[in-house]
Amino acid sequence: MSLLKQMLNLASTSFLMHERAAISSTLLVSPQQLFFRRYRSMTNSNSFILLILLFLHAQLASSITSTVKLPFNVILVLPEKESNNDKFGITMDKAKPVVEISVEDVVKAGWMPRKFINFTYHDSRYWEDAILAERWATVGVVDAYCAGRLDAILGFADSYSLATVAKVSAGFGNGVPVITTAGMTSMLGAQKTYPFLTRMQGSYRQMADSIYKLIAYKGEEKIAKSHSAIGYQNLIFMYHDKRRAINRPQVSTGEQVGEDLSSHCYFSLYAIKMFFTEKSLFFKEAWKIQTPSLAFDEEIQRTTEEVKSWLKIVSELANGMFN
Repeated sequence: MSLLKQMLNLASTSFLMHERAAISSTLLVSPQQLFFRRYRSMTNSNSFILLILLFLHAQLASSITSTVKLPFNVILVLPEKESNNDKFGITMDKAKPVVEISVEDVVKAGWMPRKFINFTYHDSRYWEDAILAERWATVGVVDAYCAGRLDAILGFADSYSLATVAKVSAGFGNGVPVITTAGMTSMLGAQKTYPFLTRMQGSYRQMADSIYKLIAYKGEEKIAKSHSAIGYQNLIFMYHDKRRAINRPQVSTGEQVGEDLSSHCYFSLYAIKMFFTEKSLFFKEAWKIQTPSLAFDEEIQRTTEEVKSWLKIVSELANGMFN
């Protein structure tokens, strides 16, 4: 896995050495950020397939067997259709042409034999049901492995499907690598649990680091008490999350209606909480029992009075004034 990560970093650096001369306004970002930004926008198909090629060579180099069967089978797991469940709009229809054109371009350029790599596509059905997508994504990957056509896994539009597949596929043979542009949830960084997972976009922890330095870091991290650089210590999180929403619908028995998954907002704020308590003794003590927060469902109709009451709650928790 370390070899794979080294080659992924090499891919980003090498690609930028050729691209930087043609780019005049992007020197404010790091080479890795620029590479992944170009990859995410899917404006350069060759960069995508070059990354895959490096990955495959890493697999060849780390193989414990002396014979390697071709083609390398890569499965792409994404939802077939757009939906409100997918906040980033990642679908098979958008990704599949990039893959097919990339393979054809690289074959024509003589960089790869025509039958060296084989892509298959699996609909996670995330558009149909956000909760059951985890099941369908895992079933598709398991079927591919049982059919002897699974050497690598790409894709995913949701962290739940990604987490389950990354756990399960680590137990297939010597482990099957998973590469994704999703999965920014900080928990997915656990190497023991997800040893073959590579996240090209980084994680929410990096965002938490930036926020910490903006409002909570002052001096060395060894200082016993951390004060906000701009005077903020009483912080409260107000965010969208159906699962914990203050306005979540309830039936007459008092039970909540249906199941809901944690939102991207929740996972990003969870990363902030964990980073702050890890780096600051002040926040570790202040948030030891409970982190001040108020979640609401932004997709449910709400009145002005309801919003006003929520803002009053968060204002008081943050030692503010509300008129």
